[in-house]
Amino acid sequence: MAKRFSTAIAFMLCAVMLSFISCSPGDDEKALIELVEKAASLAEEHEIGGIIELATEDFRAYPGNLGSRDAKRVLFMAFNYYGELKVIHPEPDIDLEHEDGKPTVTVPFLILRKNQSLPELEGLYKNPREWLERVGENADLYRFKLKVIKADGEWFVKEAYLERFTGLGFNP
Repeated sequence: MAKRFSTAIAFMLCAVMLSFISCSPGDDEKALIELVEKAASLAEEHEIGGIIELATEDFRAYPGNLGSRDAKRVLFMAFNYYGELKVIHPEPDIDLEHEDGKPTVTVPFLILRKNQSLPELEGLYKNPREWLERVGENADLYRFKLKVIKADGEWFVKEAYLERFTGLGFNP
């Protein structure tokens, strides 16, 4: 009887450990990187509706304290300004345990018109500091700080803070 009980406990411990492994921070980080990649791809395709679907219903964008409806207008104006475009960014910085209690994704990025290129950036995806140095010399650079939440196993953007790089750092 004791042997069956210890075997049952061992199986339960294994099941609990496997659930932790399958929901590990690495999986969440991978999912958030994929969220950023999807948003960049949707922006390149001018898919405003798809971008908004990545956000919560009570989404806010700053500066301006914009809701989804106003954010759609801003995206529409940006897409008209740039025309066909490319969004280029290094690997996002992901903080699942941010000091304010909200997981945060920070990603610098630049928008280039489709016919522009900065080929030297391709090898710098995993080196955000050098990526920033190279880009800052050649293009208008921005950074998103995204407050994200997980609902029903999927990540969504709750708040987006857009900052512009001024040469001295990022400023709202």
